[in-house]
Amino acid sequence: MEIGLPRLAVIVWVTYFGLSAAGLSLKILPLSLIANAVYFVLAIVLFQYLRSADPLIALALLPLATLGCVIQSVGMIQNDRGIQLVALVFFGLFLAVVGYLLLHAGIAPAVIGYALIAAGLASGALLIPQLPAPLTALVLGIGALAEGSFALWMLVAG
Repeated sequence: MEIGLPRLAVIVWVTYFGLSAAGLSLKILPLSLIANAVYFVLAIVLFQYLRSADPLIALALLPLATLGCVIQSVGMIQNDRGIQLVALVFFGLFLAVVGYLLLHAGIAPAVIGYALIAAGLASGALLIPQLPAPLTALVLGIGALAEGSFALWMLVAG
């Protein structure tokens, strides 16, 4: 039985979240760095899944994910939260592009595409110096909700 791209994306996403959570909670840096590499694999799978919507725009997924993963890894290695917040902006732009591609392809409910775009654009707020913690949590929560909704939709509909 062949696994379709949507289900493969969900498997990779769950793997990423599991490794990321384990690395963070157990404070094992190499595990967190491996999680970042797995997220890049997710970007490749999503590129494959969404490129038919607009190949040129879909190509933007790869450098955005690369920059996000590399910058986040550097921030983790240097234990610098500021660098890690910059990485989240690239991940946010990645989500906005995914949302655009979903809307353009019409393969998911429009609300998921709009939520991903909103979450991606909201990530720009993370560059505001001394952004209050509740607003940072809100931005991250919106992103997690939008990303989780898309993953759940792919699991069910994929």
